Amino acid sequence: MENIGKFGRRVRVAVVDDDENTHLRFKGVLQSREGFIFAGGFSSGKEALTGIPCLRPDLAFLDIRLPDIDGIECAKRLRRFMPSLKVIILSGNRDIESFERSLDAGAVAYLIKPVDPDQLFVTLRFRSSQANAKLKERPISLKKAAMDTLNPREKAVLGKLAEGLLYKEIPDALDISYTAFRKSQQSIFRKLRVGNRSEAACIWLQN
Repeated sequence: MENIGKFGRRVRVAVVDDDENTHLRFKGVLQSREGFIFAGGFSSGKEALTGIPCLRPDLAFLDIRLPDIDGIECAKRLRRFMPSLKVIILSGNRDIESFERSLDAGAVAYLIKPVDPDQLFVTLRFRSSQANAKLKERPISLKKAAMDTLNPREKAVLGKLAEGLLYKEIPDALDISYTAFRKSQQSIFRKLRVGNRSEAACIWLQN
């Protein structure tokens, strides 16, 4: 794996989607950013289960609707023998049930297609910083004033989100109900004006 100086190795990214145009878009974004490599693309869950372990990527984007295996199920199987793999689910629907199933399967983010390149890059930078065990500096708005509006419980919840805990793990970690956690999480997203946990965690880590 190539070296990129003080930031360490370049981050390998794989994409699983039956739409070839999605592969091309991701490849274009990754090639335009220093520190990332498009490791490969797969068109089905079966191909991914066979090919991803050979490529050993750090991050994998999986479309939720694949022609054979459900993307969430594919993610679950991959992480059984690749526990360090960061999985991000892609979906065309804002479906709460699918969102929660994705997180329960070990996904670290759930992005709505078509993914804006800037949002994709924010997610990549945050997740790749975890893969490299070192946070890189990012030229994004810190929204510090918005952070100051969070109450103590919301700050505690946001801290756990930034640590990478699953949604189902956070209530136990903070000794609160799942309902209280969900209310806090929704309030955090609203106050910080973000659409997913990756963006919220970036703001927390920068502050």
